[in-house]
Amino acid sequence: MGYAQYGSPFFKSGKGCAKSEGGSGCVVEKGGKWAILNNKKGGIWREGFNSKFEAEKALAAYHANS
Repeated sequence: MGYAQYGSPFFKSGKGCAKSEGGSGCVVEKGGKWAILNNKKGGIWREGFNSKFEAEKALAAYHANS
């Protein structure tokens, strides 16, 4: 994964990260851990996952229950 600046306005807004909206996805690596960006309200929704798989599984569970 390439360099990502988490203080950038993109990550604060969170808009456009969903693959369904043409983005590259809301699961990102942050300081050796994985985080899920909030696509609606901006910022980080959940963080501290040990792997990308864990983060994607949590995001899939959220969407399955909504």
